[in-house]
Amino acid sequence: MRQRLLLAATLAALCAFARPSRAQDLDIVNATVIDGTGAAPRAGSHVRIRGGRIVDVAPGPPVEAAGVRRIDLAGRTVIPGLVDAHAHIATPDAARRALESGVTTARVLGDTFLQALGTRDLIRGGHVPGPELLVSSSIIRPSPGIAFYQLYPQFGRFASGQLRGADVIAEVVRAQVARGVDVIKVGASERAGLASTDPRRSELTEDEMRAAVETARAAGRHVAAHAHGRPGVRAAVRAGVRSIEHGTYVDDDTLAEMQRRGTFFVPTLAVMSPLGDPRGTSADDVALQVRTYHMMGPLRAAVRKAKGLGIPVAAATDGSYADGDDTGRIRVAHDMELLVQHGGFTPLEAITAATATGARVLDIAARTGTIAAGLEADLVVLDRNPLDDMTVLFEPLLVISDGRVVLDRLY
Repeated sequence: MRQRLLLAATLAALCAFARPSRAQDLDIVNATVIDGTGAAPRAGSHVRIRGGRIVDVAPGPPVEAAGVRRIDLAGRTVIPGLVDAHAHIATPDAARRALESGVTTARVLGDTFLQALGTRDLIRGGHVPGPELLVSSSIIRPSPGIAFYQLYPQFGRFASGQLRGADVIAEVVRAQVARGVDVIKVGASERAGLASTDPRRSELTEDEMRAAVETARAAGRHVAAHAHGRPGVRAAVRAGVRSIEHGTYVDDDTLAEMQRRGTFFVPTLAVMSPLGDPRGTSADDVALQVRTYHMMGPLRAAVRKAKGLGIPVAAATDGSYADGDDTGRIRVAHDMELLVQHGGFTPLEAITAATATGARVLDIAARTGTIAAGLEADLVVLDRNPLDDMTVLFEPLLVISDGRVVLDRLY
């Protein structure tokens, strides 16, 4: 009986996901376009979409065409689809929530038992709705945990010790690439989200991370570094990683090095809020809460300094979009608000951080992240001007992904 009930529940969950709609030929008219490049809004514009791509962005209405759905925005604002540059989306249900929040692309950094890879492939196959996902496997760190060894038993000889040495790390990268990952994630410092770890303590060495970067580059992949502590951030930047994730205690010299190298910064400001909220009465919860308050100031200061240096900063949630999870309620809009409140960004710059800059981090700016002819039709329609009221970002009226209308609240 129990097995039958579990089977029925699984089938019901699968049926709950409507098959994504097909790409439509669309004319978006009477729109105020914020294109993600930082350019001023363009009122009274139209966006023509054919075959899932933008073919024209111009003033005034286009000539009406047969078989084309015409959507009159009555002056409402359209922005590019949001890019969540650091997420932990694992399931189709979470992917759907992300998409409905306006996220049309996400980089998933950290995947337990290849769940996110499976969800990515279901989305790519058109079987379930969701953003385009670029996914890593397990974070590569000296002590990756038993789940890593279950996925990669060829490294079981290290299970009672540590993954150490440039040659070993390069071998791990090749194994992950063979599994089909889109990006590699390395641990430059310990986690901040556990009371039992110290985010200031370094993990992989500069030489080990350089081996990861060089091996990944040979396979056409980029490396993102989880890094909080000063030595870890410095080593990761010198090793040549594409992006620093978090970067809480980064020092001025390393920021200058990031600026010289063009290293991206993904600070994930918004995740600090749920971690800092009182979540329970256990000693671990209290210790984690106190630590989080301690980290907020340095991280916000680092973002302001990075902004001043012209380091490209991308918005991200570091969230799961899952029900019942502390980080599941975070949306990219939360991070955008904090970039404005604490990072010195204007609302227009925050939109760029969540669109064009995110696409650059993922190395897909040639096909998405802005509203321009030739790019994928990833668009979000908002009820009010987000430059006047950023809370409008939390409730999109229309979400279009690859020319498919995936959310429509334009009644």
